[in-house]
Amino acid sequence: MKLTSLLCLAACLAFTSVASADTTIHYPNEKEAVFTITSPDDWEFEPGTEDDPYCKLTKGDTVLYFQTVEGTEDGITAAIEGTYEYVKETYPKAKLPKPEETKIDGKPALAASGNGKDEDGVDTEFGFAWVFIDDKHIAELWFESSDTDKKIIAEAVKILKSFKAGK
Repeated sequence: MKLTSLLCLAACLAFTSVASADTTIHYPNEKEAVFTITSPDDWEFEPGTEDDPYCKLTKGDTVLYFQTVEGTEDGITAAIEGTYEYVKETYPKAKLPKPEETKIDGKPALAASGNGKDEDGVDTEFGFAWVFIDDKHIAELWFESSDTDKKIIAEAVKILKSFKAGK
């Protein structure tokens, strides 16, 4: 094989690895990770704050939110009620069923999904999951998307499916 062919092949392989690079986010941090999710590098990450504890991943008109809540009956009740209140305020005519029991990464969880229109009449899909990590932590994950780009939706689903409890 000619040297120029080898150099072209090496350049293509290097570009491919850069283009498909992913970032693993450890929540709340790498040392004390309660859970991780993996995201393509072209999604914008915004850490939570004291005023707004949700971490966010954004691309286009799709946002993924995540945080942990206290692993108690009161913690899960407050998380679900808070989520549903937000949906009712933002999407008054939203269709949102009661959360159903499921498993995520082998852990017991509650999940629900629905759709509605925002105040401007834009169709939006949303989904929520609460994963019971241990006696102290419940991971809360949710998304809302008004994207029509199926690639972005597929990436969001892949990110949510990358959820892993613990480090």
